[in-house]
Amino acid sequence: MRERLTEREIDAQRHPLARFVGLAAYEAAGGGVRRDLFADDDSGVYLTDAVLLEQLAQAKLEAVAEGARREGWGWIEAVPNTTAADLQGFQRAPKEPRQPNAREAKRIAKVQEKVQAIEVALQEAIDAEDDEKADALHDEGYRLGEQLDDLNAELMTYSPTVRGAAGVVVTLDRQGEPVIHRGLLREAEAKALRALARAQQGEEPEEGEEAGEAPEAKTASQSEKLTRRLSAHRTAALQVELSRHPQAALAALVHGMVQRVIHDGYGRSLPVGVSLTPQDKLEAYAPDLPQSPAGVALREMQDAWGRRLPQDDAELFAALLAMPQPELVKLLAVCVARTVDGLDGRETVNRTALLAQAVGLDMGAYWTPTADGYFNHVSKAVVLAAVQQFAPESVNRLAKLKKAEMASEAARLAAGSGWMPGMFKEEARAENEAQREDAKAQADAEASNVAEEEEGEALAA
Repeated sequence: MRERLTEREIDAQRHPLARFVGLAAYEAAGGGVRRDLFADDDSGVYLTDAVLLEQLAQAKLEAVAEGARREGWGWIEAVPNTTAADLQGFQRAPKEPRQPNAREAKRIAKVQEKVQAIEVALQEAIDAEDDEKADALHDEGYRLGEQLDDLNAELMTYSPTVRGAAGVVVTLDRQGEPVIHRGLLREAEAKALRALARAQQGEEPEEGEEAGEAPEAKTASQSEKLTRRLSAHRTAALQVELSRHPQAALAALVHGMVQRVIHDGYGRSLPVGVSLTPQDKLEAYAPDLPQSPAGVALREMQDAWGRRLPQDDAELFAALLAMPQPELVKLLAVCVARTVDGLDGRETVNRTALLAQAVGLDMGAYWTPTADGYFNHVSKAVVLAAVQQFAPESVNRLAKLKKAEMASEAARLAAGSGWMPGMFKEEARAENEAQREDAKAQADAEASNVAEEEEGEALAA
């Protein structure tokens, strides 16, 4: 009978909205109540104005959502009655790790030290067959592992781009406590982020997706696959140049030996990229490499030395002993050059930068932008951005073409322009800086000579 009488009323003690708003705030706003004479304490209090209760809950929840609004999210919804089914309709935005601050790094390092100490003590307990101690240490290690996982989880965050697209739902749980669900994506927002990610990798958006006007989409460059292809060309070109610079090859070889023998260090690595393992698998990443200037030069160079040197080990050693030192150093340069490994899928990483600068690598002598070698593998936006640099008057015309036609025309316009993709411009900058330094040194020397001549003439007079 009580349930029938109260079915249109709200239990002040159990209902999430009533618990969240509070009985005092509800009554202060003029809400009506009915108290059960047969109940003890506040357990028999029922709220009769559901509309007022929802209004009060909404206003209070909006105040809770105010903090989330300052976090830079694309949208905020304060919805008191959100179900699990409602939340399942959203996709979850991706997170990425951030660098810990000094306090966080100190806490993580402290926990890691404890974990390492526990591992050592646990192994000692196992060796001593002390099962009781081993079990206790195992439990302690598990607890510390969970603590370390929690610390690392705190470092996972949403990028500004993701925050600008994703949103937040502020709602209540069954106990009437506010809950904030961050990083929610509607279908349209999820598609936009996927399109943006493809644009950043130099790929075309899928059908129905738009990259939007996000700044990141405009600065996107190329995919990892294309980056590896270009780095293979750069590596081959560097191998050719290093084979022609015995002094740099010898320095690169000795550099690695000094690190390991003199400095006793294996972890340090300067942008040299020389080892004792030949890097002869570049064609797997750049199918057009064998016909390129670098590929042809490497093949001819290796064939020439192969014809001169005997195959037998003893005969080879005797031939090397008898070889004049300048010739031996040239051979050393060829062998060291073939070990250079600059392959990488990250556009901003160049593990051979120092070596390229040392030999004055000019990628313009070894690589030219073609449709098959570059423009077919980047988005239309990237193609047009490149054309803007070497043929700005043609941008509007190319923008109306289909992708294949645009790539072909861009390659035609780029021929002879000297244009290079961003990852090759580093070598050009280094070479230009070196040329400027040489010119400055030469100018200083000439000025010094002129000054000496003038001083001599003055003394003679």
